[in-house]
Amino acid sequence: MAVTDVSMLRRNRKKKKAVSFLKKLIIILAAAAAVAAIVLTKDMWYPKLDGILTKIPAPENTAELAEGYFPLSIEGGASYQLLAMDNCLAITDDSHFFVHNTDGKMVFSAQHTFSNPIMTAGDKKILLYDLGGKSFSLYSKYKNIYTKTTDDPILIARIGSGDAAAIVTKGEKYPSELMVYDGNGKNIFNYRSVSRIIDVTFDPDSSGCYITTIGVSGGYMVSRILYYRFDKIDRDEAGDPIPVWQTEDVQTLALSVRLFGDNDILLLGDTMCAYYDSSGTFINSYQYKRRLVDYSVEGSTAALIFVNEELRTSELVTLDCTENIISNKPLDHEVINVQVSEGTVFLQSAEGIDSYTSAGESISSVKLDTDYDDFCRMGNYIYLLGYDSINRINFN
Repeated sequence: MAVTDVSMLRRNRKKKKAVSFLKKLIIILAAAAAVAAIVLTKDMWYPKLDGILTKIPAPENTAELAEGYFPLSIEGGASYQLLAMDNCLAITDDSHFFVHNTDGKMVFSAQHTFSNPIMTAGDKKILLYDLGGKSFSLYSKYKNIYTKTTDDPILIARIGSGDAAAIVTKGEKYPSELMVYDGNGKNIFNYRSVSRIIDVTFDPDSSGCYITTIGVSGGYMVSRILYYRFDKIDRDEAGDPIPVWQTEDVQTLALSVRLFGDNDILLLGDTMCAYYDSSGTFINSYQYKRRLVDYSVEGSTAALIFVNEELRTSELVTLDCTENIISNKPLDHEVINVQVSEGTVFLQSAEGIDSYTSAGESISSVKLDTDYDDFCRMGNYIYLLGYDSINRINFN
């Protein structure tokens, strides 16, 4: 007959309880560590997951408005702006900055104090600045990265790859002064211009920039492009940076300067557009025959809308900048806005949205029952901007 040692049983029970408690503690600590890792690395994994979650197969083109979070209501009426940013919608009104995913769900919001807020979009960031004011902010779709102030009123601002920011102000001694900041908000380049700076275009890697200025020569408005690099700056006797190269004056009021191909340059003006190679040498130009009402550029494709005021019709002109091919498409109605997206040209009229190839060939169209002021195409969707609301339709 076996004899039971009570004290040994108690020791064994305590040992089992201790082991069981230790196992539970390890599980709890591991779970806590996993949660902490998920939270701390949210900015790395959530954008990818967010993109996957919001990619819903789109049906055929339809004028049927989306439901769910749409329409998005906007306070303050028509003063708001919308831009595409990192597979999201960036929206600003007179007091707030919002980010919504493609389904309309808000993922970030922040209040601003800008009197005249203007947005400009980069690859994955938004640069928000106060036109005529002295403040600007850099935003991702999840947070405010930084906010800075200037000494003088801001005229324009642009953003490049790597989140480089160009801020042009109106100085006391110079018509325009440019300050360039890196992605962390560090000032890396400054330039003072005796002419008005109308645009700043960054290199693909933001290692330099193209500064476009306007002035008057012989009684005509003229534009010029100056190229500077940030890593190698030669200076004159006054200490001002010397450009690597600059173009000759071209007789037009520059509206925008874009890069295409191997850093070739397209200058879009109000009366003509001009092509330059990567060293600033003039290649070709296209003189407008009618008044320009809107334009859009993506990659090597530029789409220009001209109006025939007598017939109240429009003309679509598409430019293949790489191949130097120009296509003309007369339209029997007036076009309000144009956007080039993924190589396709989208036109908005009072009747609806039409799409064309880069050669001006018709693809498809959608009729709309309501008038909208503007639109933004992103992915398989078109976002329609009304007076105080934003709607969405499917448009492949």
